[in-house]
Amino acid sequence: MQPVGKFTQEADFRRERDFGAKVGATFEFVVAQFRPLFKCIAYFVLPGALLGGIGLGLAMGNFMSGWATAAKPNGGPEFVQNAGFNTFTGTSFVGMALAGIGFLTAFLLLSSVVYGFVRVRMRTPAQETVQPAQVWAFVWKRLGSVLGAWLLLGIVLVIGTGVLGGALGLAGPGFVGLLFFPLIWVVVCLTLYFPVLMMEDNGVAAAFRRSFYLMKGKWWSSLGLYMVMSLIMGIVNYVFIIPLYALMIGRTLLGASLNSEILNIGAMTIYGMGWIFTATLPLVAMLFQYFNLVERKEGVGLRLMVDSLGLGAAPQVRNAAYQPDEEGEY
Repeated sequence: MQPVGKFTQEADFRRERDFGAKVGATFEFVVAQFRPLFKCIAYFVLPGALLGGIGLGLAMGNFMSGWATAAKPNGGPEFVQNAGFNTFTGTSFVGMALAGIGFLTAFLLLSSVVYGFVRVRMRTPAQETVQPAQVWAFVWKRLGSVLGAWLLLGIVLVIGTGVLGGALGLAGPGFVGLLFFPLIWVVVCLTLYFPVLMMEDNGVAAAFRRSFYLMKGKWWSSLGLYMVMSLIMGIVNYVFIIPLYALMIGRTLLGASLNSEILNIGAMTIYGMGWIFTATLPLVAMLFQYFNLVERKEGVGLRLMVDSLGLGAAPQVRNAAYQPDEEGEY
């Protein structure tokens, strides 16, 4: 059992918030629910990130060797041969395949686990801690919907790419520029897609339509929020890429003594783990944007507060100076 804290009740989430309040709520939520949230992420998302990091470490082997070679006099042609031609052969090809599978799985599960955690947190008594088994039970029931949502997004992406490619071939770059802005508008609207899908139970197509409905009139603020949180995520992520840069500089200075796949895998695994954890920030920010827009349009949180009136224990009124069995002053 834990004492009642921040973001332990549904009313804590379902509120109208301005831009600064949504940014602040993102960090407050992560801090307040750090241990149970990241415990769930470590259980269900981190294995995919580790697989992706191992794959990137294997794939980066030739590039890292070529980097050290390119730093030497007349090392350019050998760099092209080692890092360019061999990138898609042997170990590098296997590494890229593992990286793609690992990071795709990790990102798919990350959004599901983060939003699933919030949904379970809203349903769990405030004094209780959310357990990974509860979150996984919730996510598992909706895994089919999540896969269907990703398939739908893939179809939208293919259609959008085809339209842009056709426009480039028929009308030239100018017309492609005109189509680019509607495509960005669609992408920003879809940042609410998975919050809607996980917070409501209306199906894949209904969540797709509702994300556009909720975004009406708040597109620019949503774009700004996502860009700010993505910028913060990128800045924090630089901490986790330091081992890779250190390894590249070390190989330039020391050469073959640092030519080790273990070091490659270690550096890229640290980066992959950092990317997973920092990617939580924009996901949580768009979740608070979802709650904000729902509250503005439908007032769900206000109705919850009204319905809860009179359900709690009556407050105990007492005098700070006298107890009921004391006579007091006359």
